[in-house]
Amino acid sequence: MRHHIIKEKIISKTKYVEHVVRTVDGFNREVVKLPPGGQVLPYFKDTSGKWKIVLVSQYRISLERKTIEGAGGGIDKDEYVPKALARELNEEAGIKVKSQDITMVFSEYILTSLLNATMFGGIVRINAHMVKNKNKRNSGNGERTQVEIFDLKDLLRKREAGAIKIDLMTSRLIDEVAKATGLLIRKY
Repeated sequence: MRHHIIKEKIISKTKYVEHVVRTVDGFNREVVKLPPGGQVLPYFKDTSGKWKIVLVSQYRISLERKTIEGAGGGIDKDEYVPKALARELNEEAGIKVKSQDITMVFSEYILTSLLNATMFGGIVRINAHMVKNKNKRNSGNGERTQVEIFDLKDLLRKREAGAIKIDLMTSRLIDEVAKATGLLIRKY
């Protein structure tokens, strides 16, 4: 096994983000180091037997527009990932679940050519009555989120037609819910 010579020089650093020049065997690459993050996507069957998913909408400064996505955020150092996702779901959507009820469906790197970051995704089946507050919520960290309920089949059709734009993590979680509910079957 080859051992690489790795050096780093910090360009800038904030509370959550570190921008470095990483040199490996004489080759330089700018890298952004992020703390781990994750999203959780709750779903339920309504009284008519239709599968619904719960997303949150909020204005995203980075995109200069409102988005819909799974509840989520940063995961504190040494924090148990399902516990962090349960916390985020409660903060952003007012839905309380036990961490052991969350099914973890992925732990992946994102945009590895530029970022050093790991993202986690989970899904959780809930009861319809658990979705109480559809009004805007202030999660306590400056985010104002609004709970939105979507028909899963309708959302899958809109995404397929390009009529709705969703971030990659949320899109992946929607597929995982669709698989869990039998609406999406993939053969490999």
